[in-house]
Amino acid sequence: MLIGGDWHIPKGGGDLESFLWPIYRYASHTLRSGELPLWNPYLYSGAPYAADNQSGLYYPLHLLLAVFPDIPYRFLEWLVVIHFFLAGAGMYMVARHHWPRTSMHPPLVSALAFQFSSVFVTHIGNLNIVATAAYLPWCWLLLHRMKENRHLSSAASLALVLSLAVLVGHAQMTFAIVLVMTLAASWILISQPAKIQWVTLSLLTGVLTLGLCSIFLLPTLELTQFSLRSNPTYEHSTQYSLPPIGLAGMFSPLLFGRGPEYFWAPWDRVELGFAGITTLMLSVFGLRQNAIRGLLMAVLVAGVLIALGPITPIHSLLYDYLPGFAKLRVPARFILLTNFSLALLACNGLHHWQKNIIPKKQFSNAVLLLVSITILALLIGWNQASQQQPTLAPKTLPLALTVALMTLAAALILGPPWVSLILAVELIGLGAWVEIDRADPDKGYSEGAAVAFLRSQPKPFRIDVATNNWQPNAPTVFNLEAINGLHNPLTIAHYHTYYWSVGYRGSPQYNFLNAKYLITDKGKPAADSTFVPVFDADPDVDIYLNTNAQPRLRLVSRTIIAQNNADALKAVHHPDFNPANQVVLPAHAVSLDHSLGQNTIRYTNYAPHSQSIEVHSSSPAYLVFSEVWYPGWSATLNGVSTTLLKANYAFRAVYIPTGKHTVTLEFAPTSFPYAPAISISTLVAVLALLATSLYHQPRGSNAHHKD
Repeated sequence: MLIGGDWHIPKGGGDLESFLWPIYRYASHTLRSGELPLWNPYLYSGAPYAADNQSGLYYPLHLLLAVFPDIPYRFLEWLVVIHFFLAGAGMYMVARHHWPRTSMHPPLVSALAFQFSSVFVTHIGNLNIVATAAYLPWCWLLLHRMKENRHLSSAASLALVLSLAVLVGHAQMTFAIVLVMTLAASWILISQPAKIQWVTLSLLTGVLTLGLCSIFLLPTLELTQFSLRSNPTYEHSTQYSLPPIGLAGMFSPLLFGRGPEYFWAPWDRVELGFAGITTLMLSVFGLRQNAIRGLLMAVLVAGVLIALGPITPIHSLLYDYLPGFAKLRVPARFILLTNFSLALLACNGLHHWQKNIIPKKQFSNAVLLLVSITILALLIGWNQASQQQPTLAPKTLPLALTVALMTLAAALILGPPWVSLILAVELIGLGAWVEIDRADPDKGYSEGAAVAFLRSQPKPFRIDVATNNWQPNAPTVFNLEAINGLHNPLTIAHYHTYYWSVGYRGSPQYNFLNAKYLITDKGKPAADSTFVPVFDADPDVDIYLNTNAQPRLRLVSRTIIAQNNADALKAVHHPDFNPANQVVLPAHAVSLDHSLGQNTIRYTNYAPHSQSIEVHSSSPAYLVFSEVWYPGWSATLNGVSTTLLKANYAFRAVYIPTGKHTVTLEFAPTSFPYAPAISISTLVAVLALLATSLYHQPRGSNAHHKD
């Protein structure tokens, strides 16, 4: 990747290419126009953008993307690389902090073991995961410095770095960091003589972090209530857990096949916790007495127990009692905690090995134990996995055993001066090739003749992307509004339910979405005869006109009143329901049932965050929008605030009296009037506290820890 050419990460494109690149380009375009991208009209018939934590809109490095008129894909790859080395640099600093008298090699081992561990390599194509996880060691370092300095500026520093981790935009990795910080803070509290002072500093750190992130967190919490993650089941939350036999992958990633192309085990591909067999060996040496050994073991065990999901009671307890935890999936990612601990234990182990502190008998016993466990784990792991699918299991066991044992032998023979190099060769050699691909990331985003045709058509209208030749989120790049997009767990749930229940292309419920054009693969019609071909001059796709597509706006004077959401969805799918002249409304709406006379409707303004419509109705009616209902959208009638109703289960409507009126819709998250003020005022407070450190001499000492 670093040498250019047509090599790219990750293999197959992944989230980096199909999800993050297009939405970052949308954000960049919007920011350059002088607006905040609060709402994205181009996917899912419109959806919150800034409130989707995956957007990472307020992360400083993401804001820099606005410098580019069109963000190069290579730039995103470099962001991944930068955060890999940010993780390594953080671990190096942490190891230096805990073992200040050691040489450079033990801290370097920690850095390599963490930055090239399982979560980082497996998710090299998900910038949010990599970038958030990269801040874990920095948070750990600042927490321990706060323990020593006991000054308000230390709490401010930690809050600032924690906020960066939050703002990157990956909730699960943020939870992992917060969990580690909570364990560490609790551990320190037990050993602290000044407990009230430590509790005060810890609480201040939490308050400052929440304040700094308010502009990001409050809209995200609001979206979560309405997203697909609003009420997950326990089965849903424990999907992609680490199976117990998968722990054998910690000894060799070759056992079950590394990377998406070679993975063969009978479960969904998840992180297996590999951080190097060399790291495991050094970690065994590192179990000797150390000031933080107990804390590291607690973090290590917590990572394994949570990663195993429903196998242990730990995950279910967190699911039941830790706010927000139930909305997370993929428990296997918590193996990051284990890899973090192993990396630091490895530093301790190499430090003791260098100093010849480990008795020869204890050293030999540790090596023998590790070799025995390695052989046993690989044998059992491969045997059990292959029994579940014997016809698919390749003969990976001999290779995995050979590489693991040869690596251990090389480390033991060459000794401490060469261990960091051996670990680098092991981790990079086993991981560098698994997520690279010869590919054109721009494929699926090329603006061909079809895009030019669609842009020339009178707006607004929506498209339905039913082709493999466009990326699902390409409409954000083409500035074309679509009814669909790449699956997103933070899609608005009521729209998702409506979209997947329309039945078929051309149904009344489908036509209500204003999907005027259908984009299909070349020569492959995707609907019935009501969709007529209108453009075939593009070499990759054909365009069909939906002759029954409903307009974006309509006046309706016949209502169906529903008592709740379930009744509304049922009414929308009743065989007699016709969205062209009927609307389903909540119980508090005014009921109408009369014929509608002459009327006119026209947009006077249409923008992502605001719309103005002139309406002339000869009788009372409802102005119905095929625009998704969501808190934050507000309406005015002739400049006076009016109720924006939830219509047809997922959309919007405004009551219109007889006569000529102007209706205006505006969008801003409901927390927007105060969330930015909280973040800005907290930032000022943090900067003021940091400024005091220039004149403050820390109490206590940074005395070296005992070897």
